[in-house]
Amino acid sequence: MTPDARRHLRTLGILRASAGLLLILLVLPLLRLVGVTNFPPRQWLLFLGATLLVQAVLLLAVRLRWDERLRWDPHFLFVPMVVAAVLMDSYVLLAPELRQLILVTWFVALLFVVGLAGFLPVVLLTAVMAFGYLAAIGGLQARGFPLSPAFETTYAAAVLVCGVYAGVVFERLRRERTETKALRKRLAELAATDPLTGLPNRRQFEAQLAIEITRVHRRGESCVLAMVDVDFFKNYNDVLGHPAGDALLRELATLMRSQLRALDVVARYGGEEFGIIMPATNAAQAALTLERIRRSVAEHPFAHREVQPGAALTISGGFAVCPGDAAAIDALVLRADEALYRAKGLGRNRVESAAVRPSGERTPPPAA
Repeated sequence: MTPDARRHLRTLGILRASAGLLLILLVLPLLRLVGVTNFPPRQWLLFLGATLLVQAVLLLAVRLRWDERLRWDPHFLFVPMVVAAVLMDSYVLLAPELRQLILVTWFVALLFVVGLAGFLPVVLLTAVMAFGYLAAIGGLQARGFPLSPAFETTYAAAVLVCGVYAGVVFERLRRERTETKALRKRLAELAATDPLTGLPNRRQFEAQLAIEITRVHRRGESCVLAMVDVDFFKNYNDVLGHPAGDALLRELATLMRSQLRALDVVARYGGEEFGIIMPATNAAQAALTLERIRRSVAEHPFAHREVQPGAALTISGGFAVCPGDAAAIDALVLRADEALYRAKGLGRNRVESAAVRPSGERTPPPAA
């Protein structure tokens, strides 16, 4: 998740919490009108102003990225929840007749942390709410409000016990959410990754190629598509078996990746064929890079390479430049493949450019 998206979600969370707190405060005057509770309007305005001010400070903290400094609160949940608990407990002082209802409302507030907070955070937050409630009860006693300390303590303890049970449930939901996120991430990786080599698969490669070609047309740059194939791979498989062939492809994938830049993309296109995308690259640069890869592969001590013709494991490659050789995906792939087949036909263990025809003539640029 990007920082902007994270900040947006945190802002929405604080706004929702603010809406819940304001809803409680707005209901209180209605209950005052019907005689359920009684408080001075000025006092209600004071609590309303305090709530708005505190929530505004939380929003400002997110906007100024102060929340990112709280390493112990990575989701920025506990600070807003503790603030909400303190505010709700303070409402008990405003409307003591509704104190028990306000305390129970805490479990509605906990719904904001479902899937994010586990057992211990939920229990600790509920304890803050319960002990804050008892502190408010102490304040009411000092003001002479008639109540039973034993009953209120028992009620707060019951809420805390319910918080323990809620913590168990929330912990289970948190684990399920974590497992679901991990599963989705794994499925996304499987959908985009070749399981044998760990490289992007053909689908991901074509999607990345489409993005790169769009960037080329937008910025007026160039990119290179190269197709690389293992020479006489069937012979290697037939002599040594498929497990040895699989091991060879994994080792080859690692070797090619090490010879490319971080912004280049190498993928398993199919079988023993690999595709390479080189952004912001011209034909001369591509030829040098692919020749370096070809030479590295030919000199690499692959296991049992002596079974291959010439006692060496080699590759052939062909490349095409966008937009010089082709401007569309299908045409670009076709031109790179043609260059690869030409490299095969000319004896293998070589790299050919799509810009050069079999006769040696340069290919004219594509029509606009």
